[in-house]
Amino acid sequence: MSPPLRFIRKPYQGDKRKLVISIDVGTTYSGVSYAVLDPGQPSQIQSVTQYPGQGHIGGDSKIQSVVMYDKDDKVVAVGAETDKQVFPELGEIEGLQTAAWFKLYFRPPHLEREHDSEIKDLPQLPKNKTAIQVFADMLAYLFKSTKQYIRERQGVPFWNSLESSIDFVLSHPNGWEGKQQAEMRHAAVMAGLVPNEDEGQKRISFVTEGEASLHFCLNKIPDALNDHAKDGIMVVDCGGGTLDFSTYSRASDSFEFKEISAPECTFQGSIFVTRRAGAYLAETLKNSRFRTKGNIDAMLDIFEKNTKRTFKSVSKYYWIKFGREDDNDKDCGINSGIIKIHGEKIATFVQPAVDSITKVVEDKVKKSSIPIKVLFMVGGFATSDYLFQTLGNYFKKTGITIMRPDAYLNKAVAEGAVAHYLDRTVKSRVSKYDFGAYSSQVFNPENPDHVARQDRAISVSNGDRWISGAFSVILPKNTTVSEEKEYRQYYYQVMKDNKVERAWNEFRTIMCYRGLDGHPPEWLDKAPDLFVSLCNVRADLTNIARSAKSAVSQEGKTYYWFGYEIALLFGLTELRAEIVWKEDGVEKRGPAIVAYDFKKDDK
Repeated sequence: MSPPLRFIRKPYQGDKRKLVISIDVGTTYSGVSYAVLDPGQPSQIQSVTQYPGQGHIGGDSKIQSVVMYDKDDKVVAVGAETDKQVFPELGEIEGLQTAAWFKLYFRPPHLEREHDSEIKDLPQLPKNKTAIQVFADMLAYLFKSTKQYIRERQGVPFWNSLESSIDFVLSHPNGWEGKQQAEMRHAAVMAGLVPNEDEGQKRISFVTEGEASLHFCLNKIPDALNDHAKDGIMVVDCGGGTLDFSTYSRASDSFEFKEISAPECTFQGSIFVTRRAGAYLAETLKNSRFRTKGNIDAMLDIFEKNTKRTFKSVSKYYWIKFGREDDNDKDCGINSGIIKIHGEKIATFVQPAVDSITKVVEDKVKKSSIPIKVLFMVGGFATSDYLFQTLGNYFKKTGITIMRPDAYLNKAVAEGAVAHYLDRTVKSRVSKYDFGAYSSQVFNPENPDHVARQDRAISVSNGDRWISGAFSVILPKNTTVSEEKEYRQYYYQVMKDNKVERAWNEFRTIMCYRGLDGHPPEWLDKAPDLFVSLCNVRADLTNIARSAKSAVSQEGKTYYWFGYEIALLFGLTELRAEIVWKEDGVEKRGPAIVAYDFKKDDK
């Protein structure tokens, strides 16, 4: 029988005090948590519970993910400061521009193909702002607020002693990849969190919202898995924009977990419930004098703040007060400035989220070799009693227990991200796609694929002809990858001579096959739309090239060659790479840079 799960955080092993800050910029709300790391002491996770402009201050405090600009593109309000009911003077600012839901502009386009999505017609960004710039302005505000919060509680000398070495953890949806991480890191530099240098940028790390949520649950209800030590568990982070699904199993003799299924991400968060309510109100009021955008926006604001959160019964009406006592329209159900909506109708707004969760969970259960018996629900949308009860009733017949930690669910990611930094309980992850590299093959006249592509054959210095355009798999799909496991790709270079007069900086493109079924084809041109460039790995090969070995071709000509490997670490929360080669039989290593080309994108 496996031992009971009893989590005790280990004392910090560093030799000097440190500060770690996690920032969760959500689609609709954002939050910050942090921990002070003292040598020899276990660290306690704390949250920022007060921001400028907030009316309500408490343990559940999060602020709106909204940034407002004036006509000159200068920031005039962020977060809680953007509430026009609290700050009516905002309505008097000329050319006021509002950025909301900007996080969704980062989304990888392939996610919409993999799951049914309603993510269209996003609120437009301010005319001279990219999503990265807005994200940076949001980060800058959150960092400034956190600085003020900690200085007021810990003292200015405390902050000044640690500010230049703070480690930051940024969370993101399960579906975000290295490219989105690079964009977020760029925004962090723009926001002034770290300097624009290698050492500074290393202080930025990432964690998926699903993995952060697992750490949150394990910290809040560590006894929950004692009866399910050998079972699989799933975490569903029900956020504003996305639903994030992560599946794990526990190592039987330790407080360690491994991912047993590739993470999923669907666009069925709570904002789409509000959007469906807006479409319903617009249709209902299309012939009413209350059909104006101002009235509907006022109704949706109340729906968002009150109705959506308190809705739990399909058999009763829910009232939305938006106007004055003399505002009436009997045909549309408006009486004394109040419009009522029946619970059965509100349930239809939530149903697509229910369908998304049940579909993904059932698919994971069906494909898992380990029984999945526990489902944790976290995130702001998880506070919906209707959603929780509906899913609980649905999964009761399958033997899956659904649980919500008794804590502030809308702070799960921010707190869980710090716990991830401190505890690192997940030791292996599952690859969602086939990863590989563009490669060439030596021409074989008896190979039909080579003959069909002989027009692209090139001659190299050793006399061979190479056919380009092949795909070489480095990491297959659905592979369990430990954090330490390296995956290597060998490369072979041929030169006419060994006179290397300039630095030899090599770029190699790492590719990803997005096909949902089966193995990737051997040649890229067989499915060109499903192969995408993931990143470039850049390394300095100058010294290796200068020590190239000589050889003689079949034609009797001397040529030079050298080989090297790119070693990739896929099992971390961020892709890492190194260059590997041999000198006199001894393995040598050098740095390699993983670079993402995002500047050309319109974000």
